Amino acid sequence: MSRPRATSGWRCFATTAPGLEPFLAEELAGLGLSGVKPGASGVAFRGDRTALMRVCLTSRVAHRVLWTLGDVDATSRESLYKGVRAAARWEGLIPPDKTLAVFASVRDAPAFHDTRMAGLTVKDAIVDAVRDARGARPSVSVDDPDVVVRLAVKGARGVLSLDGAGRQSLHARGYRTEAGEAPLRETIAAAMIVASGWDARTPLIDPLCGSGTLLIEAALYAKRVAPGLLREAHGFARWTGHRQDLLLRLTSDLKRATTRRCPPILGRDSDPAMLTLARANTERAGLPSAVTLERGDARAMKNPFPDAPPGVIVANPPYGHRLSDARAASELLNELGAVMRAEFRGWTGCFILPRDNVVRALGLPIIRRWPTRNGALEVEIVTVAVPR
Repeated sequence: MSRPRATSGWRCFATTAPGLEPFLAEELAGLGLSGVKPGASGVAFRGDRTALMRVCLTSRVAHRVLWTLGDVDATSRESLYKGVRAAARWEGLIPPDKTLAVFASVRDAPAFHDTRMAGLTVKDAIVDAVRDARGARPSVSVDDPDVVVRLAVKGARGVLSLDGAGRQSLHARGYRTEAGEAPLRETIAAAMIVASGWDARTPLIDPLCGSGTLLIEAALYAKRVAPGLLREAHGFARWTGHRQDLLLRLTSDLKRATTRRCPPILGRDSDPAMLTLARANTERAGLPSAVTLERGDARAMKNPFPDAPPGVIVANPPYGHRLSDARAASELLNELGAVMRAEFRGWTGCFILPRDNVVRALGLPIIRRWPTRNGALEVEIVTVAVPR
């Protein structure tokens, strides 16, 4: 097995929620990366250490950015152990003064019915290799590791990677410390903003804003704020050989690229407690002046921007599992659709809903659907058109 090289030929893979691969591929292609190829729940690309850092900092829909060290034989515990030991100079990647955590996923693998056994095998191979080379072993720290190692096994093949995001997924920007029921993952919200076709010039409204995730992601998008700038820590920054000067240069360039321009972004909710959460979240995101929040019932909403060009309505409406009443959820969507037809002619709507055709309750023409998952929930992003 060839050893990974710190050159422009690094083999990388950015993960995302299933169904969002086209959005992620567009992001990576926009960065000028080579070898961009969508796969299952992610997109492959090639790049150097700087490229990996840039993806971690700028991607709005990626969950993790993996540096793929190589493929390993997973037909048995012994073959996996040998393959991992040969995959890299572990004493250089994870010397004894570093800590590590190993996370494994296993699918259709006869040799590994227990995911923990696969992960333990990887850990043993790494620490044994470092001990043999340096005379001391790195320690394991599941909660706060310096280096996160990931193994994905499917059948008899395993893919071994280092996780540039670190312990915490990139969807956690850092601005949301509290959320309501069934919170919308930030990466899903960002994908909805892109899917809506919003050009960041016309108004955007979330009439059921909850803790404000869609509004914040819209404001970050409009102001060209790289979401990674909001995070306090990045996994790659604790890797051996990390160059802080390169990271500072990247972040400085990204900060200069932001803009103050922002169209009207309005959030409404009937629950004052949720509005309090939304205000706190917008403050932490550094966007209090970019987002307007007001209390109100979505079913009685009037168009607050009658003289502006048609904009976009985005929402994560309550449905079945949150209202405990699918009929009530459909009735709410039906009333919201009526409001949109009466007050928002020519606008576009983008909603995240269960995959059960409840979108038909809106009574609006469907433009496109993207099946995906929000955590454990099977959902779809749906765009609709409001007739003029």
